[in-house]
Amino acid sequence: MLFLFKREFDFAIRICAYLGGYYQKELIPINLLSTKLYITKPFTTKLVYKLKQAGILGTEQGINGGVYLKVKPSDLSLFDILSSVGLSKTISECITEDDFCPLPAPCKIHSFFMAEETKLINKLRKTKISKFIFRDNDLKTKINQPKKKRG
Repeated sequence: MLFLFKREFDFAIRICAYLGGYYQKELIPINLLSTKLYITKPFTTKLVYKLKQAGILGTEQGINGGVYLKVKPSDLSLFDILSSVGLSKTISECITEDDFCPLPAPCKIHSFFMAEETKLINKLRKTKISKFIFRDNDLKTKINQPKKKRG
């Protein structure tokens, strides 16, 4: 499933884990989110857009606006997050492409990769973002900017 774990995947998990720490409590401005998580603002904006399109994040505009996690952290899986930002590669192309391998079926290599990918997908589906939640006090560097209250 993850031949290459792109930084986009890491950043999306970071964003959701951080927002999970403020679930139903506060709106986090994109500038602050970007700064605290060491992600450029354009990249943060791109990921927030993708996660919002998937129904994982919500946004409120305006002077008191910001980003928030829409899904309860104990219900949001790593698979949900990664899928929303483009996870689609497999470990081996032989899993998805017909006629990729000239070896006759059943191929032991194909079977191995299928089993490993299935294990990984199942683990990503079972693992919830609530396991990784963090807040400002968990960060080494604290940036003192006010957060906006929700509502």
